[in-house]
Amino acid sequence: MRIAVYGKGGIGKSTITSNLSYSLSGMGHKVVQIGCDPKCDSTKPLLKGRCQNTVTQYMRETAPSKRRLQDMVVEGSNGVLCIEAGGPRPGTGCAGKGIISMFSTLDKMGAHDIGSDFTLYDVLGDVVCGGFSVPMRPEHSDIVLIVTSGEYMSLFAANNIMKGSRQFESGGGRVAGLILNRRGLRDEDVIVDAFSIATGVPVLGRIGRSDIFRRAEADGCTVSEYDGDSPESVEFKALARTIIDLDPEDLDPPTPLTDSELDALYSEGAFQGRGSFAEIAPERSYSAEIPVFNAPRRIGKGPVSAVLEAGKVTDIPVVIHGTASCGFTMLNEISEERIDRLLHDGDAYVASGENLVCTNMTPESSVLGGNDALRMTLKDLLRSNGTVMVISTCLPNMIGDDCEKVISDLEAEYPDSRILFVDSNRVDSGFDAHIEVIRALTGLIDTKVARSDAFVNVIDDNFISFNKGDNRKYLAMLASELGMMCGPGFLSDCSVDEIVSMRRYGTAVLCEDTRDNRTLKEMLQDKGITFMDRTLPRGFGETEDWIRELSATESVAEKVISKID
Repeated sequence: MRIAVYGKGGIGKSTITSNLSYSLSGMGHKVVQIGCDPKCDSTKPLLKGRCQNTVTQYMRETAPSKRRLQDMVVEGSNGVLCIEAGGPRPGTGCAGKGIISMFSTLDKMGAHDIGSDFTLYDVLGDVVCGGFSVPMRPEHSDIVLIVTSGEYMSLFAANNIMKGSRQFESGGGRVAGLILNRRGLRDEDVIVDAFSIATGVPVLGRIGRSDIFRRAEADGCTVSEYDGDSPESVEFKALARTIIDLDPEDLDPPTPLTDSELDALYSEGAFQGRGSFAEIAPERSYSAEIPVFNAPRRIGKGPVSAVLEAGKVTDIPVVIHGTASCGFTMLNEISEERIDRLLHDGDAYVASGENLVCTNMTPESSVLGGNDALRMTLKDLLRSNGTVMVISTCLPNMIGDDCEKVISDLEAEYPDSRILFVDSNRVDSGFDAHIEVIRALTGLIDTKVARSDAFVNVIDDNFISFNKGDNRKYLAMLASELGMMCGPGFLSDCSVDEIVSMRRYGTAVLCEDTRDNRTLKEMLQDKGITFMDRTLPRGFGETEDWIRELSATESVAEKVISKID
């Protein structure tokens, strides 16, 4: 039987689990205890108070080809086999992902071949994310035990764990019972019994509050090993026998309480009936008169749009901070062949991907953090590049990589460098990642550069636009007839130096009047760049008006108009 032990943080799960493991082992069963907490303290009572090497630490130090299951398993008291998942360093990585990686690693190492009678998972705190729910999933455990006391937050956590367990039910129940770890509260048993009746989850064991736990912990052992005849040890043995007799097939789904029902139970000490929590909203029905459309797939508003925009700057390395698979996906998304198929416009400039670099975060990076991968990649680039852009993908954002701290440290180490950072995974409503790339690039513009009237410069945000190649050709032709030159554009196949010197390229003109182009125009106007009132002309009439606005004299305008008439 595989048992996942849950409960509020600090409620005593590790103490309960290790004593239960000791008791089951003492009855002749082969037991494995797996601690699923970065503190790696679950198995200490079985190891004379010592902390064993964790799976996470082992993954960090050992190449995949050299990993062996026996290196991660330590035999403890009564022959209990001990494993600790471990986790990232405080403030980095994702502990939930660490649990997922541990299960994956143990599966690859053949942990299922250990042949244990009982496997107990001591799980960190509450079900706060998908990673911490992994031990309760059917592929890893047969039943769930919840350790609780009569305290409100302990019952609140127990109720949430029941809600989480409902996600993995398929007809039967997953939660086998509650274990009351008393705190010495008034009417504590009464409150927990009321909670048990309301949720339909029985109380399997009751552990009394005693100083023997402190003494056993100081001695580096379980209570059952410290004094096998104590009332607490007797209770653990009774609990072990109860669990041995459990049949997972006989479990019924729990009925968790709503928050208001839990409040009423705790304040009144009783509850009439069963819980009424329903985790799945009723399916939405659509009127037959209103057609339902699936929005077409769009390149935009995310890392891909950010990379496409940054790719317009030909000499700036763009660092994709994420996994190698994410980097490969982006290269595929922005390939010229793919964009050509979307646009049917062979002259439209798109990033080729030659300026893209990926930090190649590994699965271990998601547990241990990706700051080191980012730091190493940037240091390599800064040796030969003055300006670098970093675009973070979803994984660094989820695991809390401090990209800005890494960048700040490296800018101090390389004082002549400029590292532009774009978090392309913010969840603000309406956020467009490519706009943040533009914002970062406009920060490079030197506001002291003098303006020249010899240029007309097209400004266009759209990295995907029909007729883009032709637009630039016609603009260059008209500028030449007016005795002017066409500037490098922003953004369109330009360099970092051209962005820095953007003010010298005379009068700016929007390619078209779109929301994003208006945003771009405001950014550039803040840098002192002057815009024409009109966008690029469409049709002969607009072209005439456009030439007259841009021409130095009426005679020049009429001469050019007569040529194109």
